[in-house]
Amino acid sequence: MSSNTLKMKELESRTGVGREAIRFYIREGILPQPEKPKKNVALYSEDHVMRIRLIKRLQEDKFLPLGRIKEILKSPEVSNLSTISNLTEFEFAFSTLVNGDISFDDLRLKDVTSNLGFSKEELLEMQKTGIVQILNDEDGPYIEKNDVGVLEKWREIQSLGFKPEAGYDLEFLNRYVEITRKIGAEEVDQFLKVFGSLPTKESALLGAQGVEAVNEIINLLHKRAVRERISEYVSQSMTESEHKSVSKTLA
Repeated sequence: MSSNTLKMKELESRTGVGREAIRFYIREGILPQPEKPKKNVALYSEDHVMRIRLIKRLQEDKFLPLGRIKEILKSPEVSNLSTISNLTEFEFAFSTLVNGDISFDDLRLKDVTSNLGFSKEELLEMQKTGIVQILNDEDGPYIEKNDVGVLEKWREIQSLGFKPEAGYDLEFLNRYVEITRKIGAEEVDQFLKVFGSLPTKESALLGAQGVEAVNEIINLLHKRAVRERISEYVSQSMTESEHKSVSKTLA
């Protein structure tokens, strides 16, 4: 047996995933078939280890369903990278760079409740729709700083008078989640297709700089869209006023 191959027991030990789950992943095409030098012998590679660890991470940290994970693992963007571990390294490096300028801090769930006034039930509902993610470590549940920022800004908006009873509820906020998720997915797919073969640090830095530039574009386009919509209402109002004036003259 090659020093680079593993038996099922070793694969279970290295990944923390049981053999039934591993066999299920293989049947579903999420993992590649093992090497079979003999009828009752199956040998696994380091690629199996890395892919199983990535599956666990996408399930536990990102709450992705297996169908979506399968798409990710089979995508050309992932396949074109030299190893799956490079993608994991890229994610870590990219997240570190992007989150570096966020002025908020991670908060424990109890602190989010006490500091921002959101109930646990509200936070669980937000998690269901993807507005925030409730993560866990050895000290218990917490919300990372990016999502803390979302919650703080949402509370600020509500304090200005944008209340749920006026239509500014979680369903309203979730529309922004859906829009940004779609934009983010398209950005990542295109980026990995073009720059996936770059060294990890270089690609992560390039991606982080690209996100900042796109954020500025989105901010400017959003402001323009709001101005244009207001102008439409003003024009419509003026037209209606002119119609009334003409009607009075003819009468």
